[in-house]
Amino acid sequence: MQSHVGEHLVKPTTSTNLAFRVATVLQQLGIEGLPRNYELVFEAMTGASPDLARELRSLGAIKTQDALDGIGRRYLPHHFEGGLLETRSGQVQQELQSILSLLDEEKSALTHYGSVISQAARVFETDDLSDKATLTRSLQSVSSATHAREAHSALLASKVVEKSQKLEEVQREAAAANAARFIDALTGLGNRRVFNKELARVYERSGLPDLCGIAFADIDGYETIAGIPNLLEPVLRKAGELIQSMFRKDDLACRFDRGRFGFVFQTADETEIMRLVDRLRDRLRGISVAHPVSGKQAAVLSLSVGICMSKQARTADALMAFAEQALGMAKASGGNSVSVHGVSNVSHVPKDWLIYR
Repeated sequence: MQSHVGEHLVKPTTSTNLAFRVATVLQQLGIEGLPRNYELVFEAMTGASPDLARELRSLGAIKTQDALDGIGRRYLPHHFEGGLLETRSGQVQQELQSILSLLDEEKSALTHYGSVISQAARVFETDDLSDKATLTRSLQSVSSATHAREAHSALLASKVVEKSQKLEEVQREAAAANAARFIDALTGLGNRRVFNKELARVYERSGLPDLCGIAFADIDGYETIAGIPNLLEPVLRKAGELIQSMFRKDDLACRFDRGRFGFVFQTADETEIMRLVDRLRDRLRGISVAHPVSGKQAAVLSLSVGICMSKQARTADALMAFAEQALGMAKASGGNSVSVHGVSNVSHVPKDWLIYR
């Protein structure tokens, strides 16, 4: 039973509803049906994170909630934001309280130093220069207090710097945790959350979307690559590195799951998007996909791509639906091709591209 379930974590079939299969696996493993547990198993079953699937299998037959949450904090940090925020809030409060205590100490030290100066001033105001012993003691008292004041100020400055650095560290950790919510851990690209967030921004002005284009892409022959042990992760990492090196700063590149990617191009020029997509396809075919044991070429990476421009859709949902339909046409044609929804200038479309209207 255990090996059977482990196999289901990484090799989903298309014949059974995935949501039902996730629920079944949760029941078989005795895992409570919490949203975070459901997403863990879903991510593992879709192949979105082979590392995650491997860690889930490594837990053995008994998968405690603490063990599951330990994995979840690494792969699904958005489910644990409440605890993280509470921890960081406590850290910030502690550091700020420490700084306030240091300032109180400084205030007390300054008050004492002021008292020493005032007492010495009264001695010198008497104009009794014959009492040299008293004058000497006053000078020594002021000198000693001044040295102590300097040392205390230096120590205070050092402690404040230390506390400030700790606060900056907490801030960096918070920023990193927030960024991790929108990053695909395997490829370093964005994830579906940031893609949806960007499309919401494109359509935030009712009836007037920003002019842009989106593309959905799927690696052809993904199942073949995924079926070879220790090959999928290196291939996806190489693909992620290639995509990051090619994309412009204003464009968005994301990995959704398995071998599926999504792109947002900040241009209304269809020809430019076609050029970028073709360049990506050409470069991807050049990635070496060698069998980890034999060293022989295991596959040639190719992409099926569906494209739609924002001017073709009134809503973000419609834009994604049109791009998804275009991708379906590209795959139905045999793969390694591109389908464009509603291309206005057919003369600019390469011969191996499909037009979806």
